[in-house]
Amino acid sequence: MNAIVELLKLKIDLSVKHTMIKETEVVEVLGNELPDMNAVLEKTEDVNNIYKAMQCFASFTKSLVNKGDFREVKHCFNVAENLLKHGNSTVINAIGNVYVYSLSSILDLTNPLSLKVKSLLTDSLRKEYRRQVGASGL
Repeated sequence: MNAIVELLKLKIDLSVKHTMIKETEVVEVLGNELPDMNAVLEKTEDVNNIYKAMQCFASFTKSLVNKGDFREVKHCFNVAENLLKHGNSTVINAIGNVYVYSLSSILDLTNPLSLKVKSLLTDSLRKEYRRQVGASGL
């Protein structure tokens, strides 16, 4: 009986690993989910570098904040949430260390715009932001 349980666990682990979003797939995910971002991605040098792609994603999100397009900002946060939940460790690291960190220039403020953006954060992004703030001692 234990052998069957172990085989089922192994099969589940393998299927989860195969469905994870790899760093090489992030640009495609971003382009599919955020078609307006494709023009920005095409102009980005070495966009297949996950960290450059995340910087591009953060810049795109900040431009939406500056335009006041909060519906699309929320969509960006949902895309980031999906990458956090389904990405491999490199993707997760890039979301936290580049995307969330880059957005902290907006999130660290206490003006109405920043408060609005904070209210749109998903639970995982909020948790990551708080982790970074706690680690920095702010």
